[in-house]
Amino acid sequence: MVNFINPVYAKTNDELLEVLGAMLKQRRINNNFTQQEFADAIGISKDQLSKIERTGKTTLATLVAISRKFNLLQQLLNTYETPELTPMQKYEIEQKTAKLKIKRKRVKK
Repeated sequence: MVNFINPVYAKTNDELLEVLGAMLKQRRINNNFTQQEFADAIGISKDQLSKIERTGKTTLATLVAISRKFNLLQQLLNTYETPELTPMQKYEIEQKTAKLKIKRKRVKK
């Protein structure tokens, strides 16, 4: 489902990556790291860091290293945490699953 209320959803993935790269650069600067110091600290080259700051494009492994260096690792993990289902949600899923099983049995001959 598309979220039309939040303008961030109107941006392309590349535009969002550029924003994230700029935010990373600003956080690095605010923490008084040179590009070389920060790149060394997270185990990548200065050229790679420069590219990440310009384009926002990186690997998940590098994102984890960056998050760890900025003490944001728990927040990164929390972003993708799946909330516990309520009893009603569990019941609804069970009902849908049961209906699908019945439909599948009818199709098989």
